[in-house]
Amino acid sequence: MKGLSIIPVVLLSVCVLAPSGCDKKKESAAKATPTATPTASEADWCAEHGVPESICTRCNPKLIAEFKQKGDWCKEHNLPESQCIECNPDLKEKFEAMKPKSGK
Repeated sequence: MKGLSIIPVVLLSVCVLAPSGCDKKKESAAKATPTATPTASEADWCAEHGVPESICTRCNPKLIAEFKQKGDWCKEHNLPESQCIECNPDLKEKFEAMKPKSGK
């Protein structure tokens, strides 16, 4: 008789745990789906340097230390590597896609 008493416990565990596993799969799939490059708002766009104002180290030199601390710095061009179009020409397309569409 003891062997039969475990069956309800196993069934209950499966019923409780199975739905949560499905949600996690949906969550993972949503995270894995590539998203389009976000467009910067006009208020957060540095038209002079072609990057979001919030990450423009040329307009806000106080940001430089943070980029350097992350190891994101191009010594040759004195810019974050993640913004250095000279070293990474593909970045030009990325930042063009982010540019506000109002013509700024």
